Amino acid sequence: MPDWILLLPIVFPIVSALALARWLPYRAPTTRRVATLGWLSIEIVLVLLNALPSSHRLVLSTWERAALTFALRMDGMTWLIVLIMLVLWLARELIAPTRFDARAMIVFAAALVLAMADGAAMILVAWTIFDLALLAWRWERDLERASAWRSLVIGWLMGLAFFAGALTARTNVGATLLALALWARAGLFPFHALLPTREVEASTLWIARGIPLLAVANVWLHWHAFQTTIPYTVIGVLAATSLIVTALWIWRASDAPRALGLGAMYAFALVPLSLALDSEAGVAFALWQILAIAFAFALVEIAWHWRAEKPSVVPLTLGLLAVCALVGVPLTPAFLGRWGLYVALVESGEWLLLALVFFATLVVCASLWHWTSTLKGSEARTPTRAEFVGLLVALVPFAILAFAAWLITPALGIAESVERALARVVWTNNALGVGIGILVLLLPLVGSYILRARVASRADERTFVMQLARASELEWLERAIVQIGWRASVLARDAFTLAEENPLVWILFAALWVGIFIATAR
Repeated sequence: MPDWILLLPIVFPIVSALALARWLPYRAPTTRRVATLGWLSIEIVLVLLNALPSSHRLVLSTWERAALTFALRMDGMTWLIVLIMLVLWLARELIAPTRFDARAMIVFAAALVLAMADGAAMILVAWTIFDLALLAWRWERDLERASAWRSLVIGWLMGLAFFAGALTARTNVGATLLALALWARAGLFPFHALLPTREVEASTLWIARGIPLLAVANVWLHWHAFQTTIPYTVIGVLAATSLIVTALWIWRASDAPRALGLGAMYAFALVPLSLALDSEAGVAFALWQILAIAFAFALVEIAWHWRAEKPSVVPLTLGLLAVCALVGVPLTPAFLGRWGLYVALVESGEWLLLALVFFATLVVCASLWHWTSTLKGSEARTPTRAEFVGLLVALVPFAILAFAAWLITPALGIAESVERALARVVWTNNALGVGIGILVLLLPLVGSYILRARVASRADERTFVMQLARASELEWLERAIVQIGWRASVLARDAFTLAEENPLVWILFAALWVGIFIATAR
């Protein structure tokens, strides 16, 4: 097939959003739901068209004088991540229909451009477009409007840092800038203000954090295109800090969606760490963990919708699967990825980082156990046939990736990485590393289940831990920066006002420059 077919999944959401935004609001709710499901189905078909051949690359423009190329590519990993985005979105719509949202379609199209961008210049363009689309969606949804503009500024500044790092990628400073910018794009500490975190409900969680995480995850998976190594020290420090802060924050979570968002931050912090520890096997390790995060989002949202007056079997089971997927227990997609990360940490002698991962997993899972086991609604309800179909749509790919991920991923163009990953955790003589990896994988899950009741009786806000968690949210730093900016603007305004009203200021300014020129001439 021609390479231009990779434009179809991008163009179709934009055109259909503009068309449906005029027609659907005046239709019945059933019509709007059918239109949304039809849109998702068509988009999935358009993505499936890019499966053969396995890789497409389309050059949109070339700036020869600056040696910059603006191109899109759809390889095996990109295809799988985009397909998972849509399949889980379809499952959510079948189970928990939301109102028609044209701006959400635009956000998805922008995320798709970011995930498919090939080259630093195209990534910068896609980065900017995605920030604008996310701002428009948040503004229309009235979702943390107070921080929406701040998120836009942070996103653009980190986009420029990314481009600067890409231009100097073969230096230590360039690689560091790249890592910091991509870390910020994921909305991880200390750049958590880039994505909404507090007022996100279950119905908007997928657009607010799920799709952005998957889009930037694909950029991380293609780090090799920058022709430099990931700075392990920088990523190690960021990951350790993020794990500690996430463990503090999740203890103050007020509901299941908030806890899930923080749990995803904890899990995603380990993705760049996997890539930094092993550049070859790390791609397979990271991909398996990314897919598990996506399924955890979907399963908790489904469980949240199916909650009833009394805890029932289906929501509890789905919550259990979501927690297990985030942790990476056996028979979940992230099992080999998380196991391989722990083995790599043991082989590298990173015992302190391994201990931080252990305790962060313990605390995060304790909170997730609490919220997923206490999902309650206002009344009992019986799931419809369409909702069971949606559950099947979500669980079938989950089962396939859990039981046969090592058979599918080689077909995505990462056969060498998968072989290296299996050699590290399966065909290995390092019995000590493998055994410690299994213990770090399973013991926090068991311990967190025991500690889950402690979350229900959280400590008072005045305790040191809670004060530390509140301080780590960096709101005090934000207020200080805003205050400094406000005072600087007042001083600048007063200076210009003084200059306008008093001509003597301009005479003194001219005299100063004359003196500078005379001193320079001498």
